[in-house]
Amino acid sequence: MKRALILFSIAFFILPQISLAASAKFTYGAWIPFWKKTSGVQEITDHIIQFQQISPFSYETDKTGKPIDKLKIDEGFWPMWLLAIRDLKIKVIPSIAWFDGDGLHALLSNTKNRRAHADNLVKLAVDKKFDGIDIDYENKNTETKKYFSLFIEGLSQKLHAKKKILTCTIEPRMPLADKFKVVPADPGYANDYVAINKYCDQVRIMAYDQGVIDLKLNAKKGQANFYAPVADPEWVAKVIKETAKTVSRKKIILGIPTYGYEYEVVRSGDSLIYRRMRSHTYSQAIERASSLGLTPYRNNAGEMSFIYTTSTTAQISNALTFRVDLGSTSTITTTTNTSSTPVISQRFVSYTDAQAIKDKIDLAKKEGLAGVILFKLDGETDPGLWEKIK
Repeated sequence: MKRALILFSIAFFILPQISLAASAKFTYGAWIPFWKKTSGVQEITDHIIQFQQISPFSYETDKTGKPIDKLKIDEGFWPMWLLAIRDLKIKVIPSIAWFDGDGLHALLSNTKNRRAHADNLVKLAVDKKFDGIDIDYENKNTETKKYFSLFIEGLSQKLHAKKKILTCTIEPRMPLADKFKVVPADPGYANDYVAINKYCDQVRIMAYDQGVIDLKLNAKKGQANFYAPVADPEWVAKVIKETAKTVSRKKIILGIPTYGYEYEVVRSGDSLIYRRMRSHTYSQAIERASSLGLTPYRNNAGEMSFIYTTSTTAQISNALTFRVDLGSTSTITTTTNTSSTPVISQRFVSYTDAQAIKDKIDLAKKEGLAGVILFKLDGETDPGLWEKIK
């Protein structure tokens, strides 16, 4: 309670500044993860005048479509803090996350259950006095596309009737020729961007976790260097251009990462095998480099990096293992490590700092987008970030 009162007092002290910040046309937002909610809330409170909306991340759902509160948003500091945030006219739009493709299809393809699910979310928004709902439904099956469109259509109508907004967080798209060696006749998209543009008030693009997905950038930048960025601005620009073909730039909110990844990289003939080991916050990456006596450098994707060598092997999921061929025509395939013999491998860490975030904010402004949203604020982002958000 004491912590909540302190946050409440701070919020009222800066109310006049917030009013000015909220009038800005370019929107700044952030996701606050439930697994680091205390430090995330403290970080955003310290810099609250720089944001116009926040999204606690996240509610989940059971198989019937009822929300599950992973945030425990009725407990601890949340109630008083959210009250202060509302008084500051900052929009609170919690994310509803669902990553089970089969479960999503089973529910959304059933008319009765789909409508009941939308009703549950509207009730949540009204009961908790949220400004809206953010839908983050990933790993959808291709056959779910039409049902997801029907779902957001109905949800949008019901939310608007209660003067609430609908934001849709969706996976990024890039030119098919940059993603596939042989472009498929049907890419199997699970999102109908036309419907999403029509029914969602904001469209948040998750322009991160690029890795080695862009064959042309791999060939251009990964021949002499390790290249597996979280989000290269060149790739992000492609994503924006592809999205803007069907989604209004006035609705697009660019998702920007605040983290990075560590890869084990092994050369095999003319190929590099990248095995993603773990994620790193900015603070974790800095600590890791320091413990190794290394000085990070800015790589050709605009992120910070360091490389070290080890003979320690790691058990890594095949789903996180990729082979990048370094020939004139790059390809990416999932590969399995069947050898039990320890090998000397290099570890490559590429992570996001304040400048990498600023580069993408500048890109969003240049492209005329509605704003940006950071994934995620957890108390471990680059302290230099706050001078970059203007």
